[in-house]
Amino acid sequence: MNSKRKIYPVFLPHAGCPFQCVYCNQHAVTASFSGQKPQPEDLAACFDSTFTPLLDQALAGAAPGEIAFYGGTFTALPVPTLKALLERVSPWVKEGVFTGIRFSTRPDCMSREVCALLEDYPVRTVELGVQSLSHEVLRESRRGYGVEVVERAAALVHDHGWQLGVQLMLGLPGDSRERFLASVGKALELRPHMMRLYPTLVLEGTLLAEWHRAGKFRPLTLDEAVEWCASAYDILLNARIPIARMGLHGDPELEKPGRILAGPYHPAFGYLVRVRRWRESIDRVLEGEGEPRHAGVLLLDVPKDQLSEVIGPRQSNLHHWREKYGLARVQVNGSPSISANGFQCRWVNRDSNSCGRAARNPL
Repeated sequence: MNSKRKIYPVFLPHAGCPFQCVYCNQHAVTASFSGQKPQPEDLAACFDSTFTPLLDQALAGAAPGEIAFYGGTFTALPVPTLKALLERVSPWVKEGVFTGIRFSTRPDCMSREVCALLEDYPVRTVELGVQSLSHEVLRESRRGYGVEVVERAAALVHDHGWQLGVQLMLGLPGDSRERFLASVGKALELRPHMMRLYPTLVLEGTLLAEWHRAGKFRPLTLDEAVEWCASAYDILLNARIPIARMGLHGDPELEKPGRILAGPYHPAFGYLVRVRRWRESIDRVLEGEGEPRHAGVLLLDVPKDQLSEVIGPRQSNLHHWREKYGLARVQVNGSPSISANGFQCRWVNRDSNSCGRAARNPL
């Protein structure tokens, strides 16, 4: 399940951030405003250079969507700067060019005073950079707040009728698979309208890079990150929480040599996660049916538009099922009658030609 809303992003790297987080180097992940942390007096000019082409795109009839402020701590900007940015985009929301204002911010920068200021503007969505709901991970990652601060911030967002987005990171210092999945479960208690999942990367110019060089931090492998995230994805699908993104958006700036020192980066990370979830979901059904190890052929009927995810890159899932269950062949059929994330499987016993059948209802 994915969030399909159109977003027009304006990146303000590190703007308003009280300090640089141990894992964060926004100048490494986007080409926007490269250089040092932008000063408040420079933001207006920087904003115009980014906002103008987005406005032109929206006026030209592109899909309606929210104008979004990303890359910094939006609500920690100086009040005059914050108001200036909000007043610059609000008229276009009121005219219907954009559907609302969206921004990302730290949970500890969502106070009642800030919310009172925001009430005067057409804010629609607030994304909280929660990163983890483990006390240990927050402490070891030096986030500077505890779980109770996140809960208060989420409650404020709900109280003001805004859509709540929650961003989580996996593989932070002090993290484990159990702690990450527990964070996912606790995030559901915040009643989010959507979520983002990001694996932790070691970026040049960060404290995490220093820890990595000193042998004090080991990032997840790509396979570990995909496996953790696939489990989280399955939890969120069952909870019917839309997932806006998994993995960093590919950017030429990010992919320059020396920007990512280590960690599970892949330009199609979300696709790999969905492939793994299909593998594990179908495994659970087949194993529950007694593992058809003597079947000659496994027949899978899946949603037509999810066919490539079921098959996997270089038919990796088909190879997995053939080897695990001793199959001669796996045939996957895309069916327009199967709902999203649902499937039916049948297998033919090579000795008796008898058939078995199992199904998973769509989520």
